Amino acid sequence: MQKYEFLEHTADVTFKAYGRDLNELFKNAAEALEDTMVLLDEVALGETLNIEMGSDSYENLLYDWLSELLITFEVERFALKKCFVRIVGLSLTADCLGEILDLNRHRLNTEVKAVTYHNLAVTKNDIYHAEVTLDV
Repeated sequence: MQKYEFLEHTADVTFKAYGRDLNELFKNAAEALEDTMVLLDEVALGETLNIEMGSDSYENLLYDWLSELLITFEVERFALKKCFVRIVGLSLTADCLGEILDLNRHRLNTEVKAVTYHNLAVTKNDIYHAEVTLDV
């Protein structure tokens, strides 16, 4: 199964993430966000970041989750390479592996300004799908 794919968009970056369950969907969406911002092949698994949050819907939880990762990337300069996500009800707990950015070793991709609510959706057919648009 494909983890995520980038879709054509005129001004922003849009991706669809996939997962057999919500945990995998949110993990793959996080990887798509990070892949937008930094070359993941250059990121090591040297440090761990723990995140806990809750929300009132899966769409809001996904928005909050990706926004938290974006803030962590921008403020703490933490680049996530791999994460283990556990969703129970509308609560998320994640252990994220990655490292602090070093511009001598890491190449940046696209600067992401924000996660948006534009067309944000979490759906389930045979597998879970999410569509996310990033303001770049």
